[in-house]
Amino acid sequence: MQKLSEKRDKLTEAVQLCTIHSERMSFAREKIKMHFPLDKEKYEHLQPEELSYFNQLIFRFSKLQDSMGGKLFPAILENLGEDVRELPFIDRLAKLEELNVIPNADEWMVLRETRNIVTHEYPFVTDEVIEGLNLLGKHCMLILDIWLDVRNFIETRFGC
Repeated sequence: MQKLSEKRDKLTEAVQLCTIHSERMSFAREKIKMHFPLDKEKYEHLQPEELSYFNQLIFRFSKLQDSMGGKLFPAILENLGEDVRELPFIDRLAKLEELNVIPNADEWMVLRETRNIVTHEYPFVTDEVIEGLNLLGKHCMLILDIWLDVRNFIETRFGC
């Protein structure tokens, strides 16, 4: 059985990791937000520097989504005394929603789907790339809102 300090350390590390990803994702989004919504003409005229910010946005969105789902959520549940190791991910999300850690488990699944879309892009299928990036543009705000809610929960409940 893990000691309380080890559980708290895991939570603190997960918060720090998510903070880095969210800040860098926000930075990238700020640099390219004027391009949303993208269309074919805008996409074809993006400069290499702008494309690098799109790539950073994809990377950091994916890392934030993965870090929250894979590290932060389990650490929160552990610190709440919930034994969810054997539960499928969807049931863990339901538990987080039930405990008012996240507002909606279905929204999280949508974010997961968006991550899958943008990380498995096919650069030669321009319309699908543009559609995925526009989806990402919208869902960046959603994941940031969820992150802020979760961070506030952690600060209120655990003081860290």
